Order: sequence, then structure tokens, then C-alpha cells
Amino acid sequence: MTTGPDAPLAPGRCMALLRSVPTGRLVYTEGALPAVHPVTFAAPNGEIIVPTGDDGWFERFDGRLLAFHAEQLEAPVRTGWSVVAIGRARLVRGTDGLRGFDGAHGVPWGIGTEDALLVIDVEHISGRRATLPWWPGACS
Repeated sequence: MTTGPDAPLAPGRCMALLRSVPTGRLVYTEGALPAVHPVTFAAPNGEIIVPTGDDGWFERFDGRLLAFHAEQLEAPVRTGWSVVAIGRARLVRGTDGLRGFDGAHGVPWGIGTEDALLVIDVEHISGRRATLPWWPGACS
């Protein structure tokens, strides 16, 4: 694998990086156009779990293929990472049967046993280290 400031990241490293941030973006199509929606999430073990708060808006994604994006960029040094995961989504109630929400890890939110969650079963994940260019006249 290539190393360097813009090198691709191994899948295991991508999942670890997702676990290091609390927010990301659902990427989907709406009316044949790309759309993005920011969400809180957890990525315990090969799944991306989004609490829906019983918001019916999320029902549209049950059974659909979604992309999910998260990143962390440090503005002062203009470096960081970006990860994209793709997988089929499903709506579930509670955390029974979800990988990674057992034992000491527990649930990262105060959800009840019957609260709705959107689960994306990650089928493909990729990421890159990111180095943003400095533009002449940019604030530092």
C-alpha cells in the first residue's frame, strides 16, 4: 500500500477512524439528485448505527443502498482523513442482535430497548489521508 500524505487507508483503519468521530453524513439520492444529511452515529463493528429518534423521515432508507461519509481535518495544518462506507440500510428497534453493543461497549446514546435505529451493514469501505493545498493569500 502506498504511504504518504494522501495515501489510501486499509479497511480496518477506516473503521477505527469512523469510531473516533461522533458525526458523519448519510449520502443518498432524492429525485435522482445527490443529497447529504448530517447525523450522529456509532460504528461498533462493521455496521454504522444512526439513532433516528423515531423520526419517520428515516423510513425511506429501509432496504436501500446508502453511502456514509465522515472526516476529520485539522485546519491549522490542513491534514486529516476522509472515509466513505457503502452498504444496505435497515431499520431496527433496540440493539438486540447488533454487533458491538454488548459487554463493556454498551450503547453510546441514552436509547431505550425499543427505540428506532438505522443500521448500515458496511459492504465496502475506503478512505484516504488528506492534505489540503495552501492557496496564495489563504489565512493561516
